[in-house]
Amino acid sequence: MHQWALKVHVPDASVSKTLTVSGESTVSEVTLKLVELLGSLKNWSKYALWCTDKKTWLIAPRATLNTYGLDAGNKVIFTTTSKKLSIQLPDRTQLDLEKADFSNTLFSVVCTICRDLRIRHPEELSLLRCAKEEDLKDARNVTARRTFRVRKANKPKPKKDTGASQNSVNTAGANANGEPLSPHGSVANVCQLTPDEIDHIDIKEGKTMDERAMMNAGWLDSSKSLMEQDVQEGDMLLLRFKYFAFLDLNKQRDEARISALYHQAIRSVLSEDVVPTESECLEFAALQFAVEQAVRNPPKLAPAIAPGKDDLDSALADLEVSLGANDPDLEKLNNTVLPNYNRELQANLKFKKPNKIFFFLAKPKMHKFTFRDTTMSFYKDSAGSGPPDFVQDLKDCSIVPEVDIRKGKYILHIKPPGGKEYLVLFGDKEEFCQWTAACRLASKGKPISDSTYDSEIDIVKTMANMQEHSQTLKLNRNKRAAVTSDEIKTEDFVSARVGRKHRPEQLANLILDAHNMLPRRDHTATELRLNYILKWERLMDFGISYFIVKFDKSKKEELLGISRTHMSKFDLAPPHELLKTWHWTSLQSWNVNWEIKKLTFNVDGDSHCFECNSSEIKIVHEYIGGYIFLTLRKESDTELDKEMFYKLTGGWQ
Repeated sequence: MHQWALKVHVPDASVSKTLTVSGESTVSEVTLKLVELLGSLKNWSKYALWCTDKKTWLIAPRATLNTYGLDAGNKVIFTTTSKKLSIQLPDRTQLDLEKADFSNTLFSVVCTICRDLRIRHPEELSLLRCAKEEDLKDARNVTARRTFRVRKANKPKPKKDTGASQNSVNTAGANANGEPLSPHGSVANVCQLTPDEIDHIDIKEGKTMDERAMMNAGWLDSSKSLMEQDVQEGDMLLLRFKYFAFLDLNKQRDEARISALYHQAIRSVLSEDVVPTESECLEFAALQFAVEQAVRNPPKLAPAIAPGKDDLDSALADLEVSLGANDPDLEKLNNTVLPNYNRELQANLKFKKPNKIFFFLAKPKMHKFTFRDTTMSFYKDSAGSGPPDFVQDLKDCSIVPEVDIRKGKYILHIKPPGGKEYLVLFGDKEEFCQWTAACRLASKGKPISDSTYDSEIDIVKTMANMQEHSQTLKLNRNKRAAVTSDEIKTEDFVSARVGRKHRPEQLANLILDAHNMLPRRDHTATELRLNYILKWERLMDFGISYFIVKFDKSKKEELLGISRTHMSKFDLAPPHELLKTWHWTSLQSWNVNWEIKKLTFNVDGDSHCFECNSSEIKIVHEYIGGYIFLTLRKESDTELDKEMFYKLTGGWQ
């Protein structure tokens, strides 16, 4: 049997040892020989062999050196599997882990972090590298994009040892409020960073579609360890929700999960990852302001367990709450009429064709419109005789309402995928709300007979009423003291796009007006955060992760958007028109050719193939597999099927 010398370096002991081994030597035999040579200087039980040039842990005890393809020319070190790691949470709290497992898969590390933070469903989250300014400034350059994929994670700013500090608290096994994180006693420091420290870390957010696609290049591989992905001790990573399909958000059981998701939603709105209308921005700002008020002055709550009740009684009470018992809306739910499958809308409305430049001056005539299922039909005459002159299926169409109560203007902007925008004008608010609700449902693939139609009407009415109230308050604004920008930092509540349209004092007043319009302001902070999240989920462009790709049959780059229900192709040039949509329910198969790094998927018998120019193709593959895995979940409390997760997201390379 051929034997050869294997040199192993031990950084913690600052020594190197040479072992005589063969290709048939097992990992356990090599480790035992090394420990005998090192002696009992320290406890080596948490150490393992790491091959630096192959980027591989030698941790399978019965595997041979031939299995790993090692020879005398390979560099091997004997190092700890647990190392220090800094994690930034969505609320920008920094979690300093003393013993993060660098030898286990990333998915296992995320599960451990979520367990300690009491965040359920860790499969929805992952770790992301911090993006720097230089990572995004050349986002249009393919070579520059690829440099980010091998960039080291950012280092957090070193903290001065000043003893007790207002911004840094030693909370081993505790959260930012001093409450225990978990019974496992995770050894960590939880630090709330100051704005200056956050700026020093240099975490950037994408502004253009190119930059947002570039940000997704930073996601780490769930099936590989941290060491295998060039993460080193003391590096800083971001813990974020990667998949926007949230199972069973429960205000009793998910306080930490809701809080983390709420802060990520705020960043999404302020950085315009989603683009709400101005009225929706003010609603978000109002809810955010209400959360801050509820944190400062929490409402008085009833005791969690009434006298005389045991744990079983308490659990049954929680179950009643989760099922909707004693809910003021329960009576409305019980009285809900079964879906009306024959429901149809008919009205005489005004229609703006794309090429009619002087449409408003010409005072166009009324035309008859009908709406059934997900289809809107248009007749040239108001009588509606004969076949329709224009039929539009609104599935996947862009629906944008425009309301000006003072001018009596109710307009609906409708833009089909890849088509030109056209406008429909309504005569009154009631008619506008009914048709807008039907169009919004149809754009999501739901017919007008859907049971959520009435609730969708209420949502549209709330938006219209909010604008009406806001415009009324403008008339009386001079009668009260103005709120200065020092009292409400408007940049923390609305995006820069909305902030440029108003002076800070005006915007602060608009936020307070919207806050006064909230139906109830005695909710707890968790309830208000959940309301913010639910409203965020209803936005048209919610939860879309973008990648720059090039399809085999295309001559130019395009945008690929992946969401919880479908995958879409967009034009890369503004205004990024929607070109094609593929729903997960129609996906038959997908696979990756790892040699040429191209992904092929089959939908309804059609095959499509593309390469990704903004990130590794493995990230796109993991997104698709992750969303397929999330659609397979049925019950919240079932054990997480890690094997199935790895099977769908890991691939074979």
